[in-house]
Amino acid sequence: LDYRNIEEDPTRCGGQPVVVGTRIRVGVILTCYRQGMGVEEIVQQYPGLRPADVHDALAFAYDHLDQIEDDLAADDDRPRGTPPIPSA
Repeated sequence: LDYRNIEEDPTRCGGQPVVVGTRIRVGVILTCYRQGMGVEEIVQQYPGLRPADVHDALAFAYDHLDQIEDDLAADDDRPRGTPPIPSA
C-alpha cells in the first residue's frame, strides 16, 4: 500500500510515524479513533489534518499494529515531559 500521507523521520517525534508535514503521530490518531472519535471529529481536533490524512494514518496503524502499539506503550512508560528516545 501507498501511505503517501505518512512519513517516518528519525529526527522528528523519535522516529515514530507522523502525518506528512506535521508532528501528529499515527499513534495519536489511532488512540482518538479507539476512543470513539470519528474521522471528522479527529479533523476538527487537529485542524491541520484532512480526512485523507486520518484514513491513511489508520490504514498505516492497522498494517503496522505491533510497531504502533510499541510506540504507544513506550509513551505510557515515559514520565511526562520526557522526550522520546530516538530509534537506533
